Amino acid sequence: MQMNIGRPKDLQKQKQILKAAKSLFLKHGFHGSSMNQIAAEAGVTKLTVYNHFQDKVTLFSCAIAEACEESIHAWPIVLTQNSDFKAALWQVCELALSIVNLPEAIKLEHLLLELAAEQNPLAKPFYEASHERLCAVWTGFLQQAIQFNFIVADDVDKQTQLLLSLLLGHRHHEVLLGVRAVPDQTERKQIIQDSIELFLLKYQKSE
Repeated sequence: MQMNIGRPKDLQKQKQILKAAKSLFLKHGFHGSSMNQIAAEAGVTKLTVYNHFQDKVTLFSCAIAEACEESIHAWPIVLTQNSDFKAALWQVCELALSIVNLPEAIKLEHLLLELAAEQNPLAKPFYEASHERLCAVWTGFLQQAIQFNFIVADDVDKQTQLLLSLLLGHRHHEVLLGVRAVPDQTERKQIIQDSIELFLLKYQKSE
C-alpha cells in the first residue's frame, strides 16, 4: 500500500512559515522583516519559504489575512427570533472592544498606517482583509437584527459605521497614537453602555 506523506509535511511547514511571518511582520514591519529571518524563525530553509510563497509580498498578504481572520473567527454570534437582542449586542460590542485593543491588533493598525503613509499598494489588500472584513461581520449581525425586527430597518452600512464610531471614535485613535491607555474593564463597560443607548435611541423598534 502506497502512502502519500509529503502533503501533510508541506502543510505543516506552511503553517510554521505563516506563524513566523505573522510574528516578524508585527514586530518589525514589512521592510524590517526579511525572508531569511522568516525562514530561520520557522526552522526551514529559505528555498522552502519560496516553494510555498513566491515572494515576500505574497507571504505578507497571506500572513496578514490569516492574522485578521483569526480575530474575526471569534465572532460566532447568530441571532434567532427568540434571541435577547440587547444581550447579544452587548456581547458583540464587548468582543469587538476586546479584539481591537489586543496588542496584536494595535500592531496590525500601526503596520497598516505605516504602509498607507508610504502609499504602498499592500495597504489596500491589508485594509480589505482587516477593516472591510470586520465591517462585513458587523453588517451581517445588524442585517439579522433587522430581519428579526429587533431594530428599525435602515442602510445597514450606515448603521454599522454609527455603531463603530460610537465604540471606537477619537478615543481609539488616541490609543493607536499611544497618548491614551487601552480602556480597562470598567471603562469598556461604560463605553459599551453609552454606545448601545445612543444606537438604540435611533434604531430601537417601538414596543
